[in-house]
Amino acid sequence: MPEITVVMPVYNTPALFLREAVESVLKQSFSDFEFLIVDDGSRNSDTLEYLESISDPRVHVIRNSENLGCTKSLNVGLRAASGKYIARMDADDVSMPERFAKQYDFMENHPDVIGCGSRVTHNLNDTTPSKMKSDSMELFRIKLLFVNAGPHHPTAFFRREVLVQNHIEYNEELRYAQDYDLWMRLSRIGESYILPDRLLYYRKHAGRSSQAHREEQIRCDKVTQKKLLLELLDDVTEEEQDLHYLYSTGYYRGLKLTKEVRCWYRKLIRANDKKHIYPRLLFRKRVYWILLRVIVKSRK
Repeated sequence: MPEITVVMPVYNTPALFLREAVESVLKQSFSDFEFLIVDDGSRNSDTLEYLESISDPRVHVIRNSENLGCTKSLNVGLRAASGKYIARMDADDVSMPERFAKQYDFMENHPDVIGCGSRVTHNLNDTTPSKMKSDSMELFRIKLLFVNAGPHHPTAFFRREVLVQNHIEYNEELRYAQDYDLWMRLSRIGESYILPDRLLYYRKHAGRSSQAHREEQIRCDKVTQKKLLLELLDDVTEEEQDLHYLYSTGYYRGLKLTKEVRCWYRKLIRANDKKHIYPRLLFRKRVYWILLRVIVKSRK
């Protein structure tokens, strides 16, 4: 049994990107892994030819009989995995040579942590560690109510036995933003951590799912957000959820701090004061930080 199972879904990924992604895995300084590439019904001849050409015995190409989508393909990989750890990888990114070694060593030395990720770089020449610190689990759980605060998905590194014992897979009702729901469920059973090292080159391009399917990704984000909101509130209207997403994510400029917005966040504070789901003072501090950010952005 390998120490690590790498799971990477592929669907018509340009051969140049795919080759760089695969080679970055095969050239890892930590070599005790199996590499499961789940081909989700690709029809691009260059993609198929490259997959056929890989000869490394650690690579196993699993071919879906039809296009299932990324979420179901990830579950295909999880179910076939045999490693102690699961390492995620995307077919258009590049893992730094020390990525698996650093994540493996961290997890081995922190048995209380069930999953970790790392910072990423958008410039292959900039791999200096980030100065940002990983959040405490209390703050991480609070942040999840407002935004997907988990590590970048292709840097994720999980204990497989935790996923198996808790019957955790990706939610197949979510075609995109499936990691948000996963981090939410994992946050209820253990600790996650973000390493300061930039261990992955996160390639931005028009074909990336977060760019090409933005509206559907937002819808999937809202599905997870609503689950969290309903833990605090008895009911959430569509208008309230839209307002919450718009103001909480920080993706949008030009927003105004209206009376309606202030009332919404006061409602969340009162609900948490009553139900004690999150640490009271830390929750208030996060809400005030969001409101302050709205004020600052409205002036730009």
